[in-house]
Amino acid sequence: MSMKRRNIAVLAALGAALGAATAAGIITARNRSRKQLIGDTDKALPPKRNIYIGGGGLSALSAAYYFIRDCRVPGDSIHIFEESGNIGGALNIGGDCESGYICTPPKNLSLKNHSNLMDMLSCLRSANIPDMSVKDEITNYMCANPVNEQARLIDADGNAVSGGFGLCKACIKRIKTLLKAKDYEISEVSVADFFTDLPEFTHSNLWTLISTAYMMTADSSAVELKHILNCISGEINDLFTMKNTLRAQYNLQETVIDALRIWLESHNVNFATHCRITDVDFEDENNRISAIHLDDNGTLKTYYLNKNDLFLLTNGSISECATIGDYNFPAPAPTDEPASVTLWRKISEKRDGFGNPDVFYYDTDSEIVSFTITARSRRLLDAFNEFTGNAPAGGLLTTFTDSPWGLTISSVAQPYFTTQTDDVTVICGYGVHPAAEGRFTDKPMRYASGAEILFELVKFLHLEDSWDEITKDIINVIPCALPYAGASTLPFSDEEKPISVKDRDSNFAFIGQFTKLGSGISYSSEYAVRTAREAAYRLTGTKKASTPPPRAVRTSYIKLFNALKK
Repeated sequence: MSMKRRNIAVLAALGAALGAATAAGIITARNRSRKQLIGDTDKALPPKRNIYIGGGGLSALSAAYYFIRDCRVPGDSIHIFEESGNIGGALNIGGDCESGYICTPPKNLSLKNHSNLMDMLSCLRSANIPDMSVKDEITNYMCANPVNEQARLIDADGNAVSGGFGLCKACIKRIKTLLKAKDYEISEVSVADFFTDLPEFTHSNLWTLISTAYMMTADSSAVELKHILNCISGEINDLFTMKNTLRAQYNLQETVIDALRIWLESHNVNFATHCRITDVDFEDENNRISAIHLDDNGTLKTYYLNKNDLFLLTNGSISECATIGDYNFPAPAPTDEPASVTLWRKISEKRDGFGNPDVFYYDTDSEIVSFTITARSRRLLDAFNEFTGNAPAGGLLTTFTDSPWGLTISSVAQPYFTTQTDDVTVICGYGVHPAAEGRFTDKPMRYASGAEILFELVKFLHLEDSWDEITKDIINVIPCALPYAGASTLPFSDEEKPISVKDRDSNFAFIGQFTKLGSGISYSSEYAVRTAREAAYRLTGTKKASTPPPRAVRTSYIKLFNALKK
């Protein structure tokens, strides 16, 4: 029994002795202070609380989910504001069989390193398979179609690279130094700077595997590389085989986001699309939000928060300012500043300790260009699988090591979209170095049309003699430029990426991949979910915590360094 409850009990007993009138007054006071149960805690959740969430991506939806499931918040008191017309954020996809599909770079899932995501998916009903959870939908598909990548790295001659990680002894020694370093000691150090006297590291197989799987460049943070190595240290060889990677039949938008959205709608969560949060007001002497200003489909609105209301903001998005091209034209350059960054900057200018968006969004050096090939036949897909040696559903990622673009193909299972017909196939791909000129295309990937990207791939597959046959089946090749896809991995100082909840009595939290956690891979879906879960628990005082990534132990480090020596 808490001290407060013991005091109430004592007062009630004393009131009985003092007389009925006094006791009645004490009981009334006790009822006014009664707490509402939240999850497994007895901390107060005042009635009629509204929760406002800026952004409609995975973090925002996950926060709403945990508010309802674990914090006992009524769904109809949760309001999600999304600037675009679609819910899903970086996982959002689109298109059709007639005009072609659009994919973004894949986010690889695993049971070991995605415990928070899997916790949520285990309680969500699949949008595609009746009477099955989303977690079971994914794991059952994986068991039936295990990933068995035969050519994670492949050279210009079509030979799978199997010569180990390609590290010298000095590089391995430097990696040991990296893993021993405290985050704050290397927080502003890039990978290139950390290995400045060992440039061979960024030409190694290990770096190619990591950079193309986690959207890293040499300008990315050494801390991010450290966190990745910690997370995968016990399964380092899986970078080649990807055998423990989870995938579903369909894309993550239609597998995860749709199921999550349906669940939230069933709990009466309010969604407002084409609704942009333009500014916030703070209370005079603290970091509590007092008002939210919005542009709701062209109508300016202001929401005034009472003392019980909460506000969560997705501060930045890796899909911010994305543009698309088509078969004949490259994706155009972005024309607007990222909306979430504009708001984040306003907040950081009003109060200290809320980060610095300009560190991550000062230019587009973190850009990645993805593309989606939609075809009327399996001709190109079958040729690719034959070239790599992968079974139709056995491969996942293949990177051409001789591609200046870092050209990587995701051989997704077919169909990849629920609207995809049997005669249509989809191939997804991306390049992590879009500013470089192609090997066969005399221009940077950033300025290449869909046809020119297709030509680069066809040349790597040695299928140029079949160009006419391949192109006659093509419906479209849609390039998608993501100017800030790798921005969350850039170096930052201790105060430049904000923590989720700054003050104990705050009514405000940041969520998403630009929120600081002590561990985890910022590019991953797991990171987005974990920041949301932590924010929901901390703002409501729920006595639970998100699940941190498994700690690397001596055994996993032994496996790591034994593998790196090969």
